[in-house]
Amino acid sequence: MKLPIALVLLQSVLITTPVASETGCEEPPVAVKGVRVFDGRSVIPQATVITRCTIISRIVNGNEILALPTESIVIEGNGRTLLPGLIDTHTHTWSLPMLERPLDFGVTTIMDMGSTNRDFAGSIKAERILGPARDRADLYSAVLWVTAPGSHGTQFGEVPTLVEPEDAADFVAERVAEGADFIKLIYDNFKMFDQEVPTLRKETMEAAVAAAHAQGKIVVVHSRDVQAYADVANAGVDGIVHLPVDEVPGADLIALLKEKGIWVSVNLSLNQPIGGVVINDPALGPMLTESERKNLQNFRVMHREGGDQVALDTLSALHTAGIMILSGSDTPNGGTTQGATMHVDIALLVENGFTPVEALRSATADAASAFGLEDRGRVVEGLQADLLLVEGHPDKTIEDTRNIVAVIKAGKVHFHQPASMTAQ
Repeated sequence: MKLPIALVLLQSVLITTPVASETGCEEPPVAVKGVRVFDGRSVIPQATVITRCTIISRIVNGNEILALPTESIVIEGNGRTLLPGLIDTHTHTWSLPMLERPLDFGVTTIMDMGSTNRDFAGSIKAERILGPARDRADLYSAVLWVTAPGSHGTQFGEVPTLVEPEDAADFVAERVAEGADFIKLIYDNFKMFDQEVPTLRKETMEAAVAAAHAQGKIVVVHSRDVQAYADVANAGVDGIVHLPVDEVPGADLIALLKEKGIWVSVNLSLNQPIGGVVINDPALGPMLTESERKNLQNFRVMHREGGDQVALDTLSALHTAGIMILSGSDTPNGGTTQGATMHVDIALLVENGFTPVEALRSATADAASAFGLEDRGRVVEGLQADLLLVEGHPDKTIEDTRNIVAVIKAGKVHFHQPASMTAQ
């Protein structure tokens, strides 16, 4: 069987399992035996998890001996932890290799915050209707951001822009017609710079939020200052990407975010240069291509002096208040790389006061909940079989997410260590 392009790039190549046509599914049943399970919320000390076709068909706690079909793939779980496939809540994705590569690192779903290749997201959505992908990450997309003339996003090419509030409904409807799963707004004067950048007028932003909700779409907004946070919170957005860099939000604003249930995707990988951490990591580093190494070394500071600490202080305040925090890489910006960056991003949460379990939730169950994806993000019977098997206990040592044994995507197993597979 020909391996996906992204898998061939690995020095430790993932091995694709054979097809069992007699089952009526593309892939044979899979059983991960005697494994610790982080189910997206908490840890099950020992269980056997069985997948059938594209879903998790059964979870049996303890050491019970099960009769499995003869064609089953059995993976021993001793000393390992099974967790949901990771969800990257902030990327910019416009090509198939950008969906294939994250799977190598256990990222099974990515949220695209918009690109100028508007046809790509629509084509992937059409494929998704036919069934889940098995050799790449699933894509959910904003298609294109809602932005103002001369504002952020217009530097990437000629894109439609929004000016007047009365045009917001048609503008949003066009994004939905192109296949948008959610709507992304740019509402940011870029106060990290000496010169302000234009952005949507407040009333236009509010009209776009209302139009998106009228279409039944979640609204995500790019904002990086306290006044913008307050404006979009009052407008009723669902989530915000990035942290403020001008000042830490006050208690009243944080209470408002909490009251309205607004989540924040914090993108810590853009707050400081973490490329060297990825490159030098004994598990992640050998998997990188030369171009990925170069991009990881291309970090550019995108905030005013001291803004990095303001962002971290804000993270602490939001965490203390119980605001839902999500992980996201904002790939392919300089200093990041697809898939691998997520492992460092969640580790940065732990460095900044989160427990490993909280950090894991940010990239699994909480991420799925924030975007209304009810079929993934947890290890639960009946959900899509998107799973990551690692050596160690990442709920105790977060860096263990990097010790990948296998990635299961919609029931199809991709092995990092072929010797871990046994036939029953």
